[in-house]
Amino acid sequence: MAIKNVKINQIFKGHSVAQYYGDEGTMNTSVAIDPDLPIVSTDVRTSGYAVPVGYAVFSGTIFNAPAIRLINTPKNTLTYAVLTNGRLISYTSSFGSETLIASTFTVTIASPAVFTLTAHGLSATSSTDTTLGNSVYFSTTGALPTGLTAGTEYFVISAGLTADAFRVSTSRGGSAVNTSGTQSGTHSITVTTTWAEYYNNYIYLFTGTNVSRYGPLNNSPALTHGFWVTTLSLTVLSNTTYPSLRGVIMPNHVAHAHGDNSLYFCDFGTAGTTIAGQGSLHRINTKKVTDEGDTNGTTVPSAYNVLDLPFGFYPTAIETYGTSLMILGIYTVDTTVNQGGAAFILWDPTDTTSFYLGPVYLPDPLATALLNVGGIMHIWSGNSVNGVRLSKYLGGTLTKDIMYQEEGMPPLAGAVDALGNRIVWGGFSTNPAAGGIVYAHGSKDARLPMGLHNVVKTSDATGSPYVSALKYIQQNSNITPKVIPAWTTGTTYGADQYSTTATLAANIRFMVNVGQKFNITKISIPLAGAVNSTTTITPTVYFDDLSSNSAPAVINNTNYPSKRKVIYKGTELKDYIGLNNFTLQFAWTNTNPLPIAFPIIIELDLKEDEAV
Repeated sequence: MAIKNVKINQIFKGHSVAQYYGDEGTMNTSVAIDPDLPIVSTDVRTSGYAVPVGYAVFSGTIFNAPAIRLINTPKNTLTYAVLTNGRLISYTSSFGSETLIASTFTVTIASPAVFTLTAHGLSATSSTDTTLGNSVYFSTTGALPTGLTAGTEYFVISAGLTADAFRVSTSRGGSAVNTSGTQSGTHSITVTTTWAEYYNNYIYLFTGTNVSRYGPLNNSPALTHGFWVTTLSLTVLSNTTYPSLRGVIMPNHVAHAHGDNSLYFCDFGTAGTTIAGQGSLHRINTKKVTDEGDTNGTTVPSAYNVLDLPFGFYPTAIETYGTSLMILGIYTVDTTVNQGGAAFILWDPTDTTSFYLGPVYLPDPLATALLNVGGIMHIWSGNSVNGVRLSKYLGGTLTKDIMYQEEGMPPLAGAVDALGNRIVWGGFSTNPAAGGIVYAHGSKDARLPMGLHNVVKTSDATGSPYVSALKYIQQNSNITPKVIPAWTTGTTYGADQYSTTATLAANIRFMVNVGQKFNITKISIPLAGAVNSTTTITPTVYFDDLSSNSAPAVINNTNYPSKRKVIYKGTELKDYIGLNNFTLQFAWTNTNPLPIAFPIIIELDLKEDEAV
């Protein structure tokens, strides 16, 4: 009837906003495709091509729980991973080593077993109140005595609890563990951690009811437990249980180093506390005596409860906005129902004449993360089933949606970051492939019309993959910083780095609505380099809302040796007939990150339309 050429010219606008709709510059969906990258790793210029991205795990066996934070500091070139089980792990800038930073303890062979750790700062759990006390994990270079298992969660109990000694149980407030047999090596303990933050030469670790710290980072750092309660003599915190996202509990003590040289952190009071039933902000302020940050401040000292938040407001994220702090929060503790909307509050610590602005309510039940990029506050909200909203704060009580994604859930507070004008966050994907995912919006160059892109698929295995923490980090071998994601599947855990030799799992789909019966007669695919022995790109054509499909020849060195363009035509496409639309998919499964260039040209033979 007629010949029509369809051109796919670029993908800067990212994922289409609807499943069966797309305008110029969008793709239907993708996994691990990033047009903001160059076509070769030695270049720096944005290519605009469909660049597949490979990531490979660098963490080892020490990384044995979900990460809640990845931290860089100005004091050294190390990267620190903080796990929910309290493990603080350091990596060199090349990620070539993995070092556990933990406190050592001794334990008796006795009934009950007595653990000794000077100034441990631990508090006892309760069988009737799950918000009280600390849980701990043990590891060793040799063998723990019989009765203790490395990597198992134990609970501190009130019996025998002193400043330097404690006992543990296998349940909250339960009977003390007994030990027998023999032991060897050096034993280490970590305390379940809900958040971590760098401030004034130290990494602060929030351990449910207390705060530990590691430092001074510029002078023989050491891990000190009980800093908040024992060193500062301040009130025990509340270890309120927050909702879980993908099996990872939302942090209950998020913290932020503000421009007034104080570290503010959040809390939600439990029964019996002065802040029972409401959120609160506490403050850590330090000064230099011998080393930066080694001593409690005097002009503005550390303090418990510097700000009361509304009753029922569970703070989930905190970030600087000018001289103010924006505190994000939720009014729900059950992600299966909508008990109340999410909201934020603005508070200026320097303003003693007014209270705060808000709560300003958001359109979703969950709000989880904040990020100030160039003076613009970005807010992540959504729900725990399917739905992620990225908004920006306009001032006053106004916000504006940047994007809404129907798949996934909002990221944890430690799983957001930015590079230039590009914002990234962690999550997961089920379509077109399952995995832990890093999403991106924007480009390092603000002139490019960048939309939503899925730019990283982690090396996670099966299960319930989820990126729980991420950070842009400058590595020795890379020209520009690359995002480092930490992932969990529920049973396995790790952290990945960008790799040009990793086995790829990238995928991109383009959907074209034709609106009548058609036959695809030619597909012309330009490549950004020559096909080689490590190239495997599998094309698939789906017809009529993915109801059927056909597969042209795989793009590899056997079928298209050293080719820079692949053309399918003639008898190979004679049965490529659709009634309304088609989707063109490319999947990379080898180690060669060969980009697809543009334009992709598809020739259609339009047929007489007919009712079906």
